[in-house]
Amino acid sequence: MSASPSRNRDPSPPGIHLATSLAWAKGAYTVSIAFGSGGRAANLVLDSGSSTLVVLPHAYDPDDDAHLQGTSWAQQVRYGQGSWTGPVVRTRLAFGHGAHACDVDAAEVSVIEAAAQDFRDADGIFGLAYSGLDTAHDMGAVLSARGADPALTWPWPFAVDDDDLDTFARLLRQQPQVTLLPLFSQLAQQGRVQDRFGMLVRRALVHVLDDSADDPTLDTDPLNRGIMVLGGGEDAPSLHTGDFQDVRIVHDLYYNANLVAVQVGERPRIAVPPLDPQYANRAASNAILDTGSSFLVLETGTHDAIMADLAAIDPRLPALAEKFWNTFKASQHGVANSEVDALDWPELTFYLEGDDGGEVALTCAPDHYWPRNAMYAGESFFLLMPQLPGWPNESILGLPLMADRYCLFDRSADGGLGRVRIAPAHPLPAAG
Repeated sequence: MSASPSRNRDPSPPGIHLATSLAWAKGAYTVSIAFGSGGRAANLVLDSGSSTLVVLPHAYDPDDDAHLQGTSWAQQVRYGQGSWTGPVVRTRLAFGHGAHACDVDAAEVSVIEAAAQDFRDADGIFGLAYSGLDTAHDMGAVLSARGADPALTWPWPFAVDDDDLDTFARLLRQQPQVTLLPLFSQLAQQGRVQDRFGMLVRRALVHVLDDSADDPTLDTDPLNRGIMVLGGGEDAPSLHTGDFQDVRIVHDLYYNANLVAVQVGERPRIAVPPLDPQYANRAASNAILDTGSSFLVLETGTHDAIMADLAAIDPRLPALAEKFWNTFKASQHGVANSEVDALDWPELTFYLEGDDGGEVALTCAPDHYWPRNAMYAGESFFLLMPQLPGWPNESILGLPLMADRYCLFDRSADGGLGRVRIAPAHPLPAAG
C-alpha cells in the first residue's frame, strides 16, 4: 500500500481557501465566482472531469459588462449524456473574501446559448482538468462570409436551440481549433497559486432534512459544506487528519488513474480490465477521478461482478438497488432510508496504482454509496451504475469515493502528470 506522512511545504504563494456547497448543484460542489463589471456571483460546479469555465446567461450578461472582450471563437462540450454550446468571451472574475480574495483579468469564459443538460440550480462549470480538454473553434471565416463586421461570436449570431446541437457541432468541427487557457491553469501560470488544488468532500449528494428548504437554507447544513483550496496542499491541517495516500496520475487527458481491482466486503478481489487499446486516444486509462460525478460509474464487467457479489452476500441487496433504479427512472426519487437501513451493506474497497508503484486501497462506506436523506428527506440513493452507453471501458470514480476525505490534486508532481493525495477529512464538530 502506498502511503506517506503529511509534509509541510513552503506555503508561498499561499493557498486561496474558498467555501463550497452541495446546495445548488445537488450532486456536485459549487463555488461562487463574480463575473464582469457588474460583479454578479454565479455558483459554478467544481469539475475535475473538464477544463472549461462556463456560465449560463441568467447569471452573466456580456451586454452589461464593461470588461467584455469578444472573440471569434465558439465552443461545444459534451459531458457524458449532456452537452452545451456558446460563444467564448474574455472578462474579469473575482472570488474569495478577505485574505483569500482574488481577481483575474481577461479570463476566457464560455456563455451557454443552447444546452441539453440539467445544471439544477447551479449556474455553470469551473473545469479543473488540464488544458487539452479546453478547446474551441474559430468561427471568424464563417461569420465574415455572412457579412458580420466585426466577426465576433458575441452577440451570439447563430440560431441554435437544444435540438440543433449535433448539427451545429458538425459546422464547428470544420473550423480551426483553438486551445483555451483554463482558469486554474491561468492562476498557476501567473504564479498566483501553486499548481495544485485541494477539495474537502463530505458526501456525494445534497443532504435534505426538510423538502421545503430552499438552497440558502440547505447551504447552512454542515454536511452540505466543503472547502476548496486553490494552490493548497498538505499545509491545511484544519481540513484533514492522518496520512496521505498517493494515487498515481498516469495521463493528463483527465486525472487518469489505473484501477487495479475492487473488493466487496471480504469477498475475493475483482480484477479490473485495462483500457481497451481502441480507446487509448479517447480515454487514456481505465479510470478517472472526477469531482463532477455524483456516481461511481463502473466498467460494465466490474459493475456486474460487484452486483453478483452483493447477491452472494444477501440477494436482497441487489434487489433493493434494482428497486431504486426503477423508482429513480420513473420519478427521480430514491427509496426509503428504512429499507436501506434494514440490510447489512458491505464496504467496497477500490485498489488503485500508487505513486510509488504499489497499491492504494480506498474504502467506500455504505453511507457513501447509499447516502441517506439524499435529494429528499427520508430517501436514499444508490450511487453505483454501469458505464454509459457508447462510453469506453473506463470507470468514473466520483464523489462517493472522495466522501469524508480531503483530496489534493497535485499537478506539479512527477514532471507535470501529478498525483492525487487523499487523506481523511477532519471530522465535523459534534452537534450541540
